Amino acid sequence: MKLTTPCEEAYKITIPVLRTAIAKELVERGMPVVKASKIVGISATTYEKNIKEKSEEIEKVLSDEEIKDMIEALVGRILGNQTIESTSFCLLCSKARKIFNLQPCPLY
Repeated sequence: MKLTTPCEEAYKITIPVLRTAIAKELVERGMPVVKASKIVGISATTYEKNIKEKSEEIEKVLSDEEIKDMIEALVGRILGNQTIESTSFCLLCSKARKIFNLQPCPLY
């Protein structure tokens, strides 16, 4: 038996897709790939790789209306140079977990 936490599962499965989806939205709004990638904590190379290899998962995330709204709000705050609370990303991750058939987040 291997002990893993819900956040570890999400970190491996959900977080890379969310970071890439957020960067994708930033790029679509005119931000250069390198800058958008840096903001979300991935390299431009990882962004390009994820866009190709995880496109289906990214589209699943962006097709969920509630998650898409949360991403758009987060992108708006990024573009407006507003403070972003870490809990907003936690809430986003919590909502996205269902798409990847992960157990619900015990915190949110």
